[in-house]
Amino acid sequence: MKTINEVSLYDLMAEDIDVYINRNDEFGFDMFALDENGDTMFLEKGIHPYAMDSFATFCEKYLTAYEKAKGLR
Repeated sequence: MKTINEVSLYDLMAEDIDVYINRNDEFGFDMFALDENGDTMFLEKGIHPYAMDSFATFCEKYLTAYEKAKGLR
């Protein structure tokens, strides 16, 4: 299992990944991902809400750029 600091862009593109996010009762959010075999790819607890917002913004921008490149926008 990797930490989020060890997950590469290749890791994210190479497999079908299921991502789960939960609020952490103590602070922020917990996030974990399962790979295509159902094995835990990474588990991070207590991620800062601002970091989660920044990552969500990155994902939205990626989807917009990808759709534009594919000619969907």
